[in-house]
Amino acid sequence: MLGGRRVAMVTRLAAFWFLLLIVGSLQPARPHAIAGLHRGIHLLAFGVGAFLLFSLSRTWRQQALSALATCSLGLLLEYLQHMIYRNPMEWWDVRDDTFAVVLAFLVMHIALMFRSRTSE
Repeated sequence: MLGGRRVAMVTRLAAFWFLLLIVGSLQPARPHAIAGLHRGIHLLAFGVGAFLLFSLSRTWRQQALSALATCSLGLLLEYLQHMIYRNPMEWWDVRDDTFAVVLAFLVMHIALMFRSRTSE
């Protein structure tokens, strides 16, 4: 569990992270230098975003809603790119975003499991 100051700090960090994610996703053009990193960027961006929200969640229900919200954001951003720029829907990006959320959930729970074992 996070203390009051840490909750405020993580909340601001999560808001900033998602703002960057949204603005970055809706840019009309991407540098060719990052084309090979596209999948990794999705995994990192959505994994970190989900992890931040999970760390603010107190219950399994809040974690599930955080996961759903993060996955929905990925789908919405891909749909907006499709509608705004007339790009084809990039379903593999939606898949990668969802995979990143699931991976963040697993990493967080494995870390919590090890932490509870070491504190016994």
